[in-house]
Amino acid sequence: MIKNESIQVLEKKFNENRLAHVFLIETNDKQSALKDVLEFCKLVNCPENYLSPCTKCNLCHLIENDSLPSLKIIYPDGQAIKKSQMEELKSDFASIPYLSKYNIYIIQDAEKFNASSANTMLKFIEEPEKNIIGFLITNNKENVINTIKSRCEIIKANYSEKVECFIDEKVQNLAEEYLYKLEVEKEELIVYNKDILDEKLEKEEYIQLFQTLLDFYLSLLNGKRKFVKLKDNLQLNQETILQRVYLVNEVIERLNYNVNMNLLLDYFVLSLED
Repeated sequence: MIKNESIQVLEKKFNENRLAHVFLIETNDKQSALKDVLEFCKLVNCPENYLSPCTKCNLCHLIENDSLPSLKIIYPDGQAIKKSQMEELKSDFASIPYLSKYNIYIIQDAEKFNASSANTMLKFIEEPEKNIIGFLITNNKENVINTIKSRCEIIKANYSEKVECFIDEKVQNLAEEYLYKLEVEKEELIVYNKDILDEKLEKEEYIQLFQTLLDFYLSLLNGKRKFVKLKDNLQLNQETILQRVYLVNEVIERLNYNVNMNLLLDYFVLSLED
């Protein structure tokens, strides 16, 4: 489900066949904006009548796991988005998608184009193909190169500030232990779920636990490591970390409903192995 009202408008534009070829999204929460854009990608490509979460088609599963060939998420390579990244994108999208309706690219930190990559990008968007949609995400549109910005439809997508919640020390310690089981030992996770977690926590504590996991994975995206115990034992690439972020967010959303905790915990650890 798309949460931000400004991005929800894209659904109406899609239904009315009024989608632009490139959107520039200015936001105060780039990860939440990315998640909403990915929901939109599911909506426009799903061969079924899309409802979140989609359980009918493999395509939405591929999007969720960043495995769909016609969906490219691009991050700066070091301090800048490089020309080679744009050339690779053009090459990848030179043909019509065969699994989905659209080729879709998402560029995070769009303010980090340099002159060379911006020129390559301009050539790509000045002669748009009907089956290509682009999303550029930034926290300040004024920092995006004007020649690119002027060719985009601009969306301002603000998210309410997250309220800091107190995490009980017991939950904090259990979260670190759980992460060690999940990412280092990777053994007997189903047993751990049933014998340890299910006996110790109330629903609100589960929410705190998974919020702590989410904070940990987000800290990895920023080049930090929250728990010392994991520092020298954890090797995850950016794609895998993003998959973890999406999965933990999904679990937190489901926790807001009356769910079977045993089934939800098992779903979580099984999804980690996919």
